[in-house]
Amino acid sequence: MCQPRLLENSEVAHSSLIGESRRQAEEARITCAIVDAAARVRDLNFKYLAEGEGATVTARFGKDGITICDPNRASEGADKMFQCIYDEAI
Repeated sequence: MCQPRLLENSEVAHSSLIGESRRQAEEARITCAIVDAAARVRDLNFKYLAEGEGATVTARFGKDGITICDPNRASEGADKMFQCIYDEAI
């Protein structure tokens, strides 16, 4: 917010700063989504290991976003086995 004033409030400087902040926000969202997926996989695998089951939960990253794949929930249906947590391409 201060930089446009330092650059004499030029519209060009302001618009480039807005564009840059949008790019940085998008990169931060993707990073947070990846970290969130890793934490979910870790937590579920820890839970299953504590219950004596295998650590089979993974995360899939692709054009359809991030999906948590939990084979331990296969009997509950595909909606439970595959949970999309981020719906933009990675």
